[in-house]
Parts: sequence; C-alpha cells; structure tokens
Amino acid sequence: MDRIYEIACELSSIPAVSGREDMGLHRLAELCGDYFDRYELTPVGSFIGRIDCGRIGAKTLLFDAHFDEVGFFVSEICEGGFLKVVNIGGIDPRILSASEVLIYGKRTITGVFTSKPPHLQEPGESEKPIKLTDLAVDTGYLKEQLSEIVSIGTPVAYKSPVERLQGDYITGKSFDDRICIAAILRALEFLKEKELPVNIAVQFSGGEEIGYKGAATASYSINPDFAVVLDVTNAYVPDAPDYRKDIKIGGGGSISYSAKTSRKLTDKTVAVARKNGIPYQLFAEPNRTGTNAGAVQTSRGGIPTVLISVPLKNMHTANEVVSLLDVYNVAKLISELAADGGIDL
Repeated sequence: MDRIYEIACELSSIPAVSGREDMGLHRLAELCGDYFDRYELTPVGSFIGRIDCGRIGAKTLLFDAHFDEVGFFVSEICEGGFLKVVNIGGIDPRILSASEVLIYGKRTITGVFTSKPPHLQEPGESEKPIKLTDLAVDTGYLKEQLSEIVSIGTPVAYKSPVERLQGDYITGKSFDDRICIAAILRALEFLKEKELPVNIAVQFSGGEEIGYKGAATASYSINPDFAVVLDVTNAYVPDAPDYRKDIKIGGGGSISYSAKTSRKLTDKTVAVARKNGIPYQLFAEPNRTGTNAGAVQTSRGGIPTVLISVPLKNMHTANEVVSLLDVYNVAKLISELAADGGIDL
C-alpha cells in the first residue's frame, strides 16, 4: 500500500481544475506514460493510454477515472489584494473560510479565504447561510501588483498536501478522482505479471465535474467492448442519511447496481471479487450515478459499463479521506477482472 500512497502524493499535487486540465496534462503523461504501449492527449483535456495484448481479434476493456478537480476561477481583482472567485464544480462555501489555496497566475501564489470575523458581524448574521460571494481570497499583494500576476479566469485550487492518518487512512485534496487513477496505475502494475486476454485502454478524462465531456469524447474515440468506470462515493459519516450508512471506509470498493450500467458486467465483477476473496460493497442507484458511467455507457452504439467506487469522506474539500486498503482492493479487483478473460457479453 505504500506504492499507492506514493502515486497518490504525486497525482494530488498536479493542478487541473475542470476546464484547465491542460495545466497538468503533460505532467500526468510524464508520470504514467511508461505504463502504456502508446498514449495521446485529447483536445478537451483527457489522457488516453493503450496496452495491446498481442492476440488477434482481442476485445478491448476500458478503465476510466477522471483527472479534473473542483476549484475556482478568479472573477474579480479587488482593492487590498483580495480576489473574488466563482466555483467550478460543487463546493460547499461553509468549509472555505481560512482555507489555503494556490492561485495559478503568471506565477503560482498562495492565498487564504477570508470572511467577516464574528466581532464585526451584525446580530444574527452568523446564523445566515454562507455564500461564496461573502468570501474573498486574501493574497497579501497590492491590487496593482496582483493585477500583473492574476487575471479574470485564473484557476484557483485547494492547497493541501497528502498526509497519513491513523491506520491505512490518508487525507488530501483531489482524491476525487485522482485516487482512482492511482488504483488503475497500481492495477496495471499487477497486470505486468499476467498474460492479458484483452487489450487495455485507459482514459484519465477531463471535465467530469462540469458535465462528463472528457469521458464522452474519449470513450467515443476508443470505442471499447466494455468499460470499468472508477470514481469515489460518499462513505458513512454520523449524520449521513440512512440510505448511505451501509457504505463504509475499509469495506472495499462499492459496486453499483444502476439502471444506467450493465447488469451482466456488474454481476461478472461481483463474481470475480467473490472468486478472488476481494472485499466489496454493493449500492443500488436506480437512475443516474453522478459519474462518467452514464456518458461511457451511452457512447457510440452503447458500451457495457460497470461502476466501482472508492468510499471517501469530505468530498470536494481540501481534506478528503480514503483508505489505502480500499484503493488496493479496487486495484486488485479490476486487475483480476481484466485477467479473467471470461468477459463475454
């Protein structure tokens, strides 16, 4: 699991706010390009890698995880060195005050979200919902200095290193969905020791947080025979709704049964997990999954797709939490699925 931690640290540090994946795409290629026989970068910010099994007429299995992360774009440069920002992806403003961020202007600078302190608030003001428009990013620069570094549309992302917690837990930013990229890369390392019965295609797709454009375009280009989409899912926390309480960190990957995914491939994935003694959890999603799975499944004439998710706490914050053991078990599961050779849909 130390290997997964190393990969996660590398991936988490790459800047790639949705819509600006280009900032980190070449760094991603440097990190993982050697895993593949060949790779390409797409115009909408996705990485596509391919591994040929060498068998004539072999089918192609696609692994998908998204590369982009939630963040912000600068919307206004204010007096005193403050910035106003708009959110890119779903972010709860309540968690932002006093958070550090990185501002990717002509050079990268650090900022801190500020809000009106309680000493200056009117009676009852603290009970009102916090809106992103109530917050600003303090940079410490004069406006004239800041305007030479930052412009409208400059991307802003959380500043948060990956750190170990107790046991096999780790915390950091952009684990949604970089931790699943780490799982795929670890799975490819496992597969180096095996004779592949299928060709492997991998897409680390852009734009998932703003509408799945990377997955839709990359999977159309690859046109695989079947696909495994990896993403994260909300794990149990004490105030979770009852229907979410069964998904726990440490219980293995969550395999989704959904009307948007392939029942046959999902059943096959569960069977492979049972055959190899790999822990897993099950979750029913009657319609949309909120992941790339829907875009991949409906690409071209239709691609049978299964969704496997890594349980995660604190989604879309600077301190997301996952279990390295869960990531390892997901990596083992998808590597065994690829090596099984019995996928017949």
